[in-house]
Amino acid sequence: MQNIYSKFEFPVELIDTEEKREKFIQRYDSLYTQMQDYIDKSGFSEDVVINELILGYALVDYFEDIERLKDFHKVEHINSIKLTAYTVYWLLRRKPIQLKKSKKELLYVNERFALAFVLGFLSSREKKHIIVRDERGLESFSESLFYFFKFRNFNAQNIELALTAFFAGQIYQETDKDISRTLPASDYESEPWS
Repeated sequence: MQNIYSKFEFPVELIDTEEKREKFIQRYDSLYTQMQDYIDKSGFSEDVVINELILGYALVDYFEDIERLKDFHKVEHINSIKLTAYTVYWLLRRKPIQLKKSKKELLYVNERFALAFVLGFLSSREKKHIIVRDERGLESFSESLFYFFKFRNFNAQNIELALTAFFAGQIYQETDKDISRTLPASDYESEPWS
């Protein structure tokens, strides 16, 4: 966990077992590594830094939300879409990647990382990373999501819905069958089965 030990106190009411502490540290290390890789590959190493304290508290907020979800729904585990959505939400709320130098092109570095994180998640089941696939729809989706992260009010549920819709669209594209006829009709149209 890098230098977080000297600055960060684990909330004992939330991280109350060794297992949770290990999970927190593992999640922190994974996110820190992914962020640093993104920064290095993007050529931003001289201009930005990961604020370890902010990243730690973004994860506290994330874990609190996940615990509330598990308690409310009485489940032990939640799906990967929800995990990704809540992670992205809290990273965007806390903005742990901080500017060392004032450069306009780095103003949205946290949103760029969030987009890369989401695209990595969406590509995890693909043979080819989503960003290198030559498809206009994916390019449009990426641009829209980046715009959404920069300029729209959002919450974890909005992000979860966008990710779910993406996967639904992928399934829809892979089938030869037109499933639109199985969707419920609106109140203004005649019933499709009549």
